[in-house]
Amino acid sequence: MTLPARHKFLLELVKTKSFSGRESAAALLCAQRMRELGYKHVKIDEAGNVVGGNYDYVRDPHPDILLFSHLDTVGGFWLVKGDANGVSGRGAVDAKGCLASYIEAGISAPAGLKVVVAGVTEEESPTSKGAISLLSRIKPSLALNGEPSNTDGITIAYKGRILVECHSAGSPMHAGAHSENPIEKTIEYYEKLRSHFPRHHTFDSVIFNVTHIDYGRRSELNVIPGKLDFFIDVRIPPSADIEKIEQVLLSSAPSGLSVSILGSSFPGCELSTNHPLVRAMVSAVRSAGLTPRYLKKSGMADMNLSMAAGVPTIAYGPGDSKLDHTDSEFISWADYDKAVSVLEKFLQNPALARKP
Repeated sequence: MTLPARHKFLLELVKTKSFSGRESAAALLCAQRMRELGYKHVKIDEAGNVVGGNYDYVRDPHPDILLFSHLDTVGGFWLVKGDANGVSGRGAVDAKGCLASYIEAGISAPAGLKVVVAGVTEEESPTSKGAISLLSRIKPSLALNGEPSNTDGITIAYKGRILVECHSAGSPMHAGAHSENPIEKTIEYYEKLRSHFPRHHTFDSVIFNVTHIDYGRRSELNVIPGKLDFFIDVRIPPSADIEKIEQVLLSSAPSGLSVSILGSSFPGCELSTNHPLVRAMVSAVRSAGLTPRYLKKSGMADMNLSMAAGVPTIAYGPGDSKLDHTDSEFISWADYDKAVSVLEKFLQNPALARKP
């Protein structure tokens, strides 16, 4: 089977393991492809990001537009398969198809439009190391974040995130004894939170879920352990007051249960459908014979960070986001090629150029 160069690149990129914090091999592969395509000043920076541009962004770190997606994937890896239809494997959808399409399309920008393309590290971890480092040095007027939206979807909003670390303490003793039970304190706390944030999944709602629990041993089912550690992932809409939600999380804890906010909280973000950036993407999607769809996602992405930095941003990329983080990631060559075509058309829009 003979594949076009852009297909070979994506296939090799998916084959290259790049779990969060271990993205160097994927970064080197992207740097090689960028140089083949003619990008300038291609480098891997101190955060492990791979960065290139169609102009000297080292001297002038103010591009008209930044196209950035992430190099890393969540854990879990299986045999990558590429055939005449497409490629399957960890990261094919989230987000190597997006990153590869940005690299392939970014160099097509017209003369006069300053473009930087970057693959960033640790998006799938709480640190977002790559995007934070990149945005501290590159100051774009606009940004496009590579996340799967199918070829017709334009993501204009993401929820924000608060990560909560909790420790419930009691007295370890025999299960037949009367004792403070850490799991009962945890249930009490959970029920208080649920009364504040009822379970529903509209975009404007606060969503929280317990995502990890460390408690007891299966070999000691007659013992009440002395502690229970757990984490809660909270997703917050752009309209929410982060400080008020954090206060609810902290003040609802019963005696003997400690709660702390892990790292920095990320606000939600939303860009108006009337913004020129959105209109430019709508026009590009229509040019491919597709009907544009606006998406608001309950997850979060590096778009949250660029929007918080004051950079108008939308997210776009090939692939079905329902396959994110699953063992069914697959992207078709047809969707991949169509996304590259949409991006090339998008970059031709004169509204993206910085006005003198």
